[in-house]
Amino acid sequence: MRLSNATTALLSALTLTTAQSTTPGYDCMPTCIPSTIPANQTLSFGRHYAVLNLDLINALVGALSNTSAGAAFISNTARWIDAVHAQNPPPLSIFTRIYFTNSHKPEIGPTTPFGKVGGALGTANESDTMIYPAFHVDEAAGDAVLQKTRYYAGAGNGLEEILRAQHIDTVILSGIRTSGVILNTAYRLFNLDYNVYVIANNTIETAPNDPDINTNILAGILPKIPVNVITIEQALAALNSSGPAIY
Repeated sequence: MRLSNATTALLSALTLTTAQSTTPGYDCMPTCIPSTIPANQTLSFGRHYAVLNLDLINALVGALSNTSAGAAFISNTARWIDAVHAQNPPPLSIFTRIYFTNSHKPEIGPTTPFGKVGGALGTANESDTMIYPAFHVDEAAGDAVLQKTRYYAGAGNGLEEILRAQHIDTVILSGIRTSGVILNTAYRLFNLDYNVYVIANNTIETAPNDPDINTNILAGILPKIPVNVITIEQALAALNSSGPAIY
């Protein structure tokens, strides 16, 4: 009952921000998500930051590409990735893909709970596990693409090793889905003492989707950790205030 009351209060407060939806620091999806950073505050990611683009694969992105919310998510995320690549020098960008070693899917086995969520995905060579074509991966510029086999972005790969080796202290998250890879990765990296930012425009839930799920995570759970939730406009502005990136 307390959770229900808290959720009702949160949504009521957010409704009051609807009139401010055009103000920098807010994003409507369809409820206005308040940024944890004041709109008039200059934001910088510093020099030791990494951009994490999580699970932007055909199977997940393609399933929502023909929806208005999906189209907005793709447009915003692609815009962000391109802007990051345009930095000179570009910061470390890490993409994750969910796939399994072979058709036997040894990472999940026959009874692993995650198999109920990701078990339908295939191997590295299968189209459903590849990065959605709207999102450009520039490996020549240093982009890293990592396999993963659970929700957390660092599950079964060298993510944490890479972040340590590159002396990263700040990470900026985009990806699909908010209640899966975004929430799990935000918790883990916060616990490892990273400054964590989530771009609200660059996160989305997959079907079946209750709009309140995205709202409650972005406006309630993440700020409670606390993790910073920002808009695409704030993230793009922060690129100009950050760096030059060390990578």
